[in-house]
Amino acid sequence: MELTYHDIINADFSSLTETAKNWRILRDRCDIFHDAYHGNVRKKLKGWSGESADAFWKSSKITAHEFAAAKKQAGKIADLLDDCHHRLTAARARLEKVRDQAVHEGGMKVDAYGKCNLDTSGMTSGEAQSALRDPGRADEETKWNGRIRDAVKHVDDVDYENMLTLKAAATDKDGKGEDGGFNSAAAGDVEKYAGKRAAHLIERLDSREEDGGLSPAERHELQVLLRTDPDDKQFSRTLLNSLQPDGLIDATNQLNALAYRVDKDNQGVYLGMEKSLATSLASATRVPVFRDGEGKKVKLSSPEYGKKYTAWLASRDGAFYDKWREGMRKAGADEWSYELRDVGGVGGSSYHGRGYQSLVTLMKHGDGYSPQMLYDLGDDIRAAEEKDPDIWDHGGFGKNLSEDSGLSDMKNSTFENDPYDGLLAIMSEDPVAAAGYLDPASDADLDKNGIQKNDRMEYLVGERDWKVVDASVYDSGDLLDKDARDGFEAALKAGATGRLPDAVVTTEAPQHSAANAGVMEEAVRVFGGPPSDGELSPLAKGEDFVDFRGTLGEMVADYPGDVQREVTGDNELPVRGHAAQFDPGALHEYLNQVGRDPYGYGVVKSSQEMYSIEHLQDVIHSLPPGADASDVRDYGGDAVFGGAYVSGVLSEAKADALYEDKVSEAEDFNKKADEAGKWVNRFVGLGIGNLGPAQGGAALSTPLGWAQEDLSEAVLEEVKRDIPKEAEEAEGEGRYVFTRTQNNMRNFYRDWAERLGREADLDADIREAVVAGARSEALAGFQNGAGTARSHATGTPGG
Repeated sequence: MELTYHDIINADFSSLTETAKNWRILRDRCDIFHDAYHGNVRKKLKGWSGESADAFWKSSKITAHEFAAAKKQAGKIADLLDDCHHRLTAARARLEKVRDQAVHEGGMKVDAYGKCNLDTSGMTSGEAQSALRDPGRADEETKWNGRIRDAVKHVDDVDYENMLTLKAAATDKDGKGEDGGFNSAAAGDVEKYAGKRAAHLIERLDSREEDGGLSPAERHELQVLLRTDPDDKQFSRTLLNSLQPDGLIDATNQLNALAYRVDKDNQGVYLGMEKSLATSLASATRVPVFRDGEGKKVKLSSPEYGKKYTAWLASRDGAFYDKWREGMRKAGADEWSYELRDVGGVGGSSYHGRGYQSLVTLMKHGDGYSPQMLYDLGDDIRAAEEKDPDIWDHGGFGKNLSEDSGLSDMKNSTFENDPYDGLLAIMSEDPVAAAGYLDPASDADLDKNGIQKNDRMEYLVGERDWKVVDASVYDSGDLLDKDARDGFEAALKAGATGRLPDAVVTTEAPQHSAANAGVMEEAVRVFGGPPSDGELSPLAKGEDFVDFRGTLGEMVADYPGDVQREVTGDNELPVRGHAAQFDPGALHEYLNQVGRDPYGYGVVKSSQEMYSIEHLQDVIHSLPPGADASDVRDYGGDAVFGGAYVSGVLSEAKADALYEDKVSEAEDFNKKADEAGKWVNRFVGLGIGNLGPAQGGAALSTPLGWAQEDLSEAVLEEVKRDIPKEAEEAEGEGRYVFTRTQNNMRNFYRDWAERLGREADLDADIREAVVAGARSEALAGFQNGAGTARSHATGTPGG
């Protein structure tokens, strides 16, 4: 019978403590009986021999064992009762905390049976009626009732686990003395017993057997054991120690087979077990947060962090972690295989894979992994595949192959056929971890020149074999999986921006950390660096990473001020957080390749123009009193030059896309670029506040006196107008003549300079100076940018 909220809140747990005291009294008495038996019986018969003596000594040995076992059992049960008291008290406190949150945060009234209803006692009659009619009221009540129900369930699980442990302690399982006697092997810790018992049940899982190898009662027991203590270090480490790495891998394989093929009716149960098992893995392998002498967190992967991490490995916790990692290196690279019973119980098939594939499959069900654990695991997986580039290859992993080829769950995202990419996907869920892993300055090793850097991104882009699908067609070579590189792409974006890959930008957008900027710098260097002789850019049409253009566009669009610092040489331009410093040649090639993608083109161009206009607005509002018109002209021109320069680079990239890559017609390209507006609207919605405080300068102000929607629409409209001459005429000499685009660019900045000047109520001569500067420098910037890759930009519009 399950416990209720009323039972738990009103329970008196003190009887457990009192009972524990009585068991300790019994333990001490057993000690007296044990000593008396030895001193008054066995000792006095020492030297007795013969058949009767042999029979006595045999029986006496059993009796002596039972006295000792009784003492140990009594002591362990006393310890268990104290542990049970502590666990139940903590579980009830957790329930009481949820109840208090429902009252103080949710505005609920919680009755004696744990039911939540909106508390209207402090409202007027009208307010109460309005609140009760609110459509969201029922959802709020349901939410808090659910949270209280979950907390009650947790207490019930703790109580059930306590009962299992006490029963086990009271059952003779030591294999010595009398059958059914006292238990000298009794556990004195609930979590330790639960970990061993859970491991025992897991080891019996067998997808070839009826009910997966466990009875319904045992399956329920395992379910409770796994979900009750996954965050407890003692339970988790006992579980992992008992299973060992190869046992953990086999458990994952069995649970997947049961969930997706053999016993789909209980799929939720098995997947719940995987989630709990993954949480236990995270708990058992947790590396602590290290702090310096002032109590501040030590930066991940910094030299100081490395020293503290190395010292921690010599501790008891560190030794467990290091031993587990060592065992997983072997089990992760080893091949596993098992026979799987077909649905219906007739026939069967043999399947195989590698340990790391199963491990990352398991890890996808959990979260909360220590960044250092993820880094170590990533480097270990890389080491395994560097020894054997085809280590993950398998025909059954071909998610584009026929349905009868391989195991069904290997053909979809439930099985992680590429463990490195899967691990990067897990890292992407923690932007700090992703940044720390991909930042070349982190986890640094000295190279031959004594420079600290890691080459992870370089390896992933330039050296790694991403083709893990063995083709069924003779001599066709390995194939890419359909979700190849998805994890890497997500980790890149999270690492560079400091946000979750699919996060909508809000006013709480994080400042770029040094690690974020490092990832962005490395991405520009690796993807935009000059390719070796005879090689193409990894982003070029037909090359491995061409599909990354859009994501790489979003990444660099998050760094508008940093890009403009590079192209203008003005290091006073505002940036958000730590400034990224780009290699000039790599940045131009990066922008050229990204700009060949309609979406990448759209987000970068929109980001740059948005930044420039809002920076221009800030310049106008910050003009010093009595500013000279000639100086104001320079101020206005400088504010827009960088954005216009990047627009020139992008216009040339668009021309390359149309005439070299032949991605589409200009009209189609612009239509696709317009889709970037969805991203831009999320970005633009922040206004200049997204830029944050300048590094070494003041923060930009919030736009005043006009709706940002106007600017957003104007930016997107300007994107559509960027059409190379050849889109209107036959392809020929004018391929890189951007006459119309230059006119549009000049007019765009001129019009906004005029509008912002009027909004700021500038004197006519000062306003005209701002307009003149913006107009001339927009044109100059565009022409300079459009000529970076080739000297094709010609044609100067008049006016």
